[in-house]
Amino acid sequence: MVHRVQQLAVTPARAYRAMIARRAGDERGAVAVMLAIMLTVMLGITALVVDLGNARQQRRAAQNSADAAALAAGETVEAGNGTIDWSAVVSQVKAYAQVNDGIATSAWTGCTDASALAYKPDSTSANSCISADRSSWPAVNSGTVGDTSNHIRVRLPSTSVKTYFAKVLGINSLTTGASATTNVVMTVQQIQTTKHIVGGPCALCVLGTGLSLDGQNGDVTITGGNVIVNSTAGTAASLNPNGHVTLSTPGGAIGGPNAPGNFSGSGFSPSPTNQGAVTDPLANVPQCGNGSPGSTNYCPVAAGSNGTKNNATLSPGIYSTISGSHTLNPGVYVLTSGITLNGNDLLQGSGVMLYFACGAYPSPCTSGQSGAGITSTGNGALRITGITQAQCTASASLCPYVGMMLFADRNNTATQTWRGNGTNENGAINGSNGTVYLKSGTMDLRGNGYTMSSQIVTAFFTMKGNPSTVTIAYDLSKNYSESHDETDTTYSAAYDNNGLSG
Repeated sequence: MVHRVQQLAVTPARAYRAMIARRAGDERGAVAVMLAIMLTVMLGITALVVDLGNARQQRRAAQNSADAAALAAGETVEAGNGTIDWSAVVSQVKAYAQVNDGIATSAWTGCTDASALAYKPDSTSANSCISADRSSWPAVNSGTVGDTSNHIRVRLPSTSVKTYFAKVLGINSLTTGASATTNVVMTVQQIQTTKHIVGGPCALCVLGTGLSLDGQNGDVTITGGNVIVNSTAGTAASLNPNGHVTLSTPGGAIGGPNAPGNFSGSGFSPSPTNQGAVTDPLANVPQCGNGSPGSTNYCPVAAGSNGTKNNATLSPGIYSTISGSHTLNPGVYVLTSGITLNGNDLLQGSGVMLYFACGAYPSPCTSGQSGAGITSTGNGALRITGITQAQCTASASLCPYVGMMLFADRNNTATQTWRGNGTNENGAINGSNGTVYLKSGTMDLRGNGYTMSSQIVTAFFTMKGNPSTVTIAYDLSKNYSESHDETDTTYSAAYDNNGLSG
């Protein structure tokens, strides 16, 4: 018996259904993978939104804290008004950070800032997170006129913010930090105040160049005004160890444009200080002789007589020489050769100006020419007082010389030597007074204990020879009437916290 196996045919419909079933299984696996990927992405997005948002919020709070700490530091620096108390600045920064951001004081130890400024006030704690441009303000002077900045930078110690969703990505925390800088500005202004001063700029004005005040062992005391030495030479004024120049004018000064560096010797009192050079305070006084417009109207044109006859009374005029004891009637005396006093000679007169010219008078001395001078030795003495206002009232020709006692041609380089023991009799009250003006000459004062109530304007001043003790007591009422303007220059500084910068 033959059995036949019947072969079932696969119809197209059945095949299609099988294919669909296989595809459905594949898609279920793909969906699972895609779902896993989408969940990871969604967690990442959630981490960005929640964790990073939280960190950003913490960062904003930290920035506000840094801003407040920096501004507090700037206010503390400003409040010092030129003196910076860095311990107070550091304390303020840490206090603000603790209150506003909960940063413990201990967190600042070892804090580093890669952008720290030059000065670190808390460096003893290895803390560079508080820093500034400078540790102190510069001196307030001409060199700092304008604005000087001092930036104070604060970088808060870094803090960690815990994450929630980012942990699935392996991120357990995020670090936040903040920094801020404030700018405190010192503004220096120059203030000039002009004062009109009645009287000369100095009691002893030394206008020459080189070594122009050579005191050696002399002892001179000045009252009533400053001592100014214009020379800018390496040594402009010098005293030997036993020499003294003492200024007893309250608030007065000894100095010049290069002082104290070009003053040599320890006998200056007060110590020399930098002082502006003075211009010739008598530059407008007309000199006698030709060359000064109208000046011959003020001075004698006739020769005097009896200049060498002892004990004669002399009258104003032009003299070659005066020697011996004489009484001088009021007026102007022109000398073309000089005055010589020795022994017990006494030359005296009230309302007198001695004018020292050169041999060709009325022609002026030529530049550098040594003309007439005065030499007083031994007990030779002068008791001369200058031209008075009453004389001016009586004779207008004398008005330019009120207060003048001795006037040398501006080119006359002669040395006027007053070295007798009795050079000036009767002291400051009744003795010689009036202005001494030697634009190109030398005033050589020597003697023992005499006083001149004079202002001395000279190219060179010396006390060579034996130790001398002389007082120059400048009394404006007895000298040429001067007034001048003095400008006081001072500098003021203001400090302002200009707020956050950069």
